[in-house]
Amino acid sequence: MVEPVEENPHHRAILDRFLELRDLDRRLLDFAADRGPNELSAAELLDQLTALLVERMAVGHVLTRLMSTDCCCATTRVEQSEKEDDSLSCPGEHPQPASIVHAALSIFGNLGDPEAVASGDLVTGLRQIPGVAEGRWRYRDLTQSRLAQLLAPYEVSTRDVTLPDGRRRKSYRRSTLIAALPDR
Repeated sequence: MVEPVEENPHHRAILDRFLELRDLDRRLLDFAADRGPNELSAAELLDQLTALLVERMAVGHVLTRLMSTDCCCATTRVEQSEKEDDSLSCPGEHPQPASIVHAALSIFGNLGDPEAVASGDLVTGLRQIPGVAEGRWRYRDLTQSRLAQLLAPYEVSTRDVTLPDGRRRKSYRRSTLIAALPDR
């Protein structure tokens, strides 16, 4: 027995938007063809037409974005924003960090491996990572408080540190993160 091929979510999204666009085009044509006596005022007709045109433009925009992405397994930002990540990339293109500790150390690496990074600066860097941190929050939704909660099980917390630029901030130390690596 041949196993059915799994549906590609990107292709499904393209088809769904195309069908939605076709339906809106049909409604616009019907609207234009209906020139007989109407109980609606000119202003109400204009409002209805404008609403249809705006909806058609929005769906057309989403379809254009879907068609222009070079990844066959991506889904739209519009459809995905309520779910996990708002990336238009393939899941394998940006692998998930093994843990929040690994993710934080990657940000340290991006910054030249300083001894300490202010909590706010670390959160700003982490927000650029696609995916979900520790299965709880999307990286893009992290706050300093959420980061502290995610790092607490690793026994990593902030310390008052005077940074090289002279700022005294609640910061994470690189050495503490390295000591907390779960796969050591």
